[in-house]
Amino acid sequence: MNAFVSCAPLRQFLVSSSGTPSQGNLPCGAMQIQSVMEPKSLKTLKLLEAIAEGRSTSHRELSDTLQISLGLVNAFIKRLVKKGYCKVTTIPKNRVKYILTPAGAMEKTRLTYEYIATSYAFFRSATKRLQTLFDELQRQGNNRIVFYGVGEIADIALFTMSESNLELIAVVDPQHAGQQFGKHVVREFLTINHADFDALIVTAVDNHETILKTVQKAGVSTKKVRFI
Repeated sequence: MNAFVSCAPLRQFLVSSSGTPSQGNLPCGAMQIQSVMEPKSLKTLKLLEAIAEGRSTSHRELSDTLQISLGLVNAFIKRLVKKGYCKVTTIPKNRVKYILTPAGAMEKTRLTYEYIATSYAFFRSATKRLQTLFDELQRQGNNRIVFYGVGEIADIALFTMSESNLELIAVVDPQHAGQQFGKHVVREFLTINHADFDALIVTAVDNHETILKTVQKAGVSTKKVRFI
């Protein structure tokens, strides 16, 4: 496993919205998404973990692997070198090798602890919101649930749901159709029978407006839709 893969889960932090459309024109009741760590800190951690692998690589490869722009990679590498976190050596075929310094190793450890702490805060916040939502659905007798969106929030929602009497009957996500999510195969929204479920929980982290329009176009009452 690549050292920097651990940065992928729980990259975003749920913050309760004010109840009215706000950043990104989120529907009422939706949760806003903010980074768990400062973006600069998270990118620094990713780069330090990649450098710690000790492989020779190019800025382009780092850009593709870490999914950030080439210019941003160049800027971050210069910053790391200036701070003494890594050294750069040139090897044949116009490639470079980055070497993590002791100071860089200490910074990587500090950022890793920060990441773990903020990820735990994210998990607690998301779990609390989901428990409240699930309790409300159970009181209303809405027990047959569909998730719309595959990802970190859906994972936590499935974990939290295991402590309730709710039943997850389907998972839909056009971008991940055909993939496995728990015991369910992810499907297109239009393939499910709308009469079979009591509530649709939006577990996607973005595109909420588009999802709402898709649901409405399919003739599903918006009263069935729940945003975390």
